[in-house]
Amino acid sequence: MAKVFDWYASEDAKGFPGMKADSTTHVIDSFCADGGINPGDVVIRGTADGTAKAAASAADGKNGIGIAVHVHREVPVSGKYYEDGYSVPVMTFGDIYVTAGGDVAAGDKAEITVTNGETKFIKTSGTNTVPGVVFLDAGSDGDIVRIRVRN
Repeated sequence: MAKVFDWYASEDAKGFPGMKADSTTHVIDSFCADGGINPGDVVIRGTADGTAKAAASAADGKNGIGIAVHVHREVPVSGKYYEDGYSVPVMTFGDIYVTAGGDVAAGDKAEITVTNGETKFIKTSGTNTVPGVVFLDAGSDGDIVRIRVRN
């Protein structure tokens, strides 16, 4: 018997940062980007009404209002996925994939690290916990894991 063609199971990742993790109930709000934002970034309120910006540091995480969601679009030649002034979808309730920044376990509350503009999620130390965010999967540094947002 011949082996079944199986590229999808062996080569594709289960998800990518900012991808909705399932089709259950979720809430996605739109904001105008106040500076560049990437899918999977924690988003905080911007400088003007109706705007949002990416958290620039771990300390910004405690002010998080949600996670930037990935939507298919023409990516700018340089800079962030959602450039300044672009309409950004932000998940304020639901399950979404993000990048782990260390060892995490299902049920852990989360905070973030931001290094060179890249956001990763870690188990919280209690200081800069992102409001309403909990890990749904276990993982290690660099793994794609699901989180639940309940803002």
